[in-house]
Amino acid sequence: MINADEHKKLLEQITELEKNSVNYFDVEKEFFLITSDNLSDVQTKLYGYSIQRTGIYEDDNLTPKAIAGLDGRGCYVYVGVKDGKITIKQDLNGCWGIYLFRHGDYFALSNSFFRLLDHVKFKYPLTVNRDYCHYFLVNSLCSHTYSETAVNEIQLIDRSAIVHLNIEKKILEIELIDYKENTVPLDSEDGMLTLDNWLDFWSNVLRGIAQHTQFIQADLSGGFDTRISIIPLLVSGIDLNKIRINSYKRSFHTFKEDFEIAEKIAEYYGFKLNQSLPNNPVLNFSFFDPFNIDIYVRHPFHKAPSVSWINKGIYKKYCLSGLSDGLRGYWHESPRTFIENQCLITKHYSRFLSNKLSHSIETILKSNFRTVCDKRKIENPNSEDIPQYMYQETRCRHHYGKDGFLSHYLRNSFELSPTLDPVLRTLQLYTSKCLDPQLLITIIFTRYAPDLLTFPFQGDRSIAPETIEYAKKITERFPRRRVTTNRLTGGGGISFTAA
Repeated sequence: MINADEHKKLLEQITELEKNSVNYFDVEKEFFLITSDNLSDVQTKLYGYSIQRTGIYEDDNLTPKAIAGLDGRGCYVYVGVKDGKITIKQDLNGCWGIYLFRHGDYFALSNSFFRLLDHVKFKYPLTVNRDYCHYFLVNSLCSHTYSETAVNEIQLIDRSAIVHLNIEKKILEIELIDYKENTVPLDSEDGMLTLDNWLDFWSNVLRGIAQHTQFIQADLSGGFDTRISIIPLLVSGIDLNKIRINSYKRSFHTFKEDFEIAEKIAEYYGFKLNQSLPNNPVLNFSFFDPFNIDIYVRHPFHKAPSVSWINKGIYKKYCLSGLSDGLRGYWHESPRTFIENQCLITKHYSRFLSNKLSHSIETILKSNFRTVCDKRKIENPNSEDIPQYMYQETRCRHHYGKDGFLSHYLRNSFELSPTLDPVLRTLQLYTSKCLDPQLLITIIFTRYAPDLLTFPFQGDRSIAPETIEYAKKITERFPRRRVTTNRLTGGGGISFTAA
């Protein structure tokens, strides 16, 4: 606790900081607000960035060809105006989110829940979604809801949705894209060609980035996810000693073991860890900027604050990260078991409160499961795939999307995650002959970088020997092919925006 004099001194420091700072974060610039009353004023704009074979596209280097190439890769919401209609598209994970409010014939949309709430809170009657708030209260990290928000009258639109608006008639329609997720068999030629296309795409993108900037880095730990994500970098031909391979050397959490494993991998492949990047001068955020970024991006969907990240580099930084838990069957259990396990987190409360919280958790999850079954056309309500698909619909979106991709982008840092790729997500996680939910990642290792399996995984985790042998057989049956074009985007040069 600080005393009155210390508090006064702190306020003086903040005031002085404000005098020497410039507010670089413009809420109205970064987040749109479209209402049924202002449709004729809407302008075409890309919020965020699209990753394509030909480059990384933002609003200032967007071309008609790049607009046609918006395929779900990246972190974006695209608002396009043409022929009296507005089309709103988003990336595969729906990182920003599209939030919808309706009241009679009136509607309003935004890519920020908080900006939309700020617009309607004093104009229309709103009610608190208590089930959502109860579950969010006891959850350890982020929201697990599919379409509900903390306000009953505001809906989060499906991450696979395209929104169509008719300007003259003031009509809103929603179209769902079928990304064919988890439909392509692993033990098939099409499955292995999908993997080869994926690797070729990301190797090409990383080479392009390395040719155009020195501000590129990759994460490497002792776990599964960063090790998978770094594979396109290992096979790209890039000199890894000219980029920063980042591994935290700390003593708490799992960092010590992670670093020791990463150090062995680095030594084997001949590169050094934690090399310094060139100096990247920072723009001074005002005192309020980091709070605005945190509030408008993540509230109320994520609980871990990020207001300490107050620097924004002048030059764009590109970070290859291992955001991919949804690739490994992370929530592979029956819906009933999942609900029971989630309700266990209420046991530290009184019986009365625990019952209310558990009821809210069960209400939210049952609604999620029904929606997932409808979307994925799952007939068996007890399928262990249902929680896993819900992971892709909810946690991948609220944690990786908001906390990983979007928060970093607004600080001029571009997250690149090959494992959260639309092409890769078309693949099934396992086969009828091998029900191990780690089969897909095992095939990636055995097909492209089998030596990575010779190093231990953090926390004494491992991949079953029989899974590795089965993965090898699939690769031998369908040998790796060299591909020069990608099914989603095709080939071409590389385009990047200026710093």
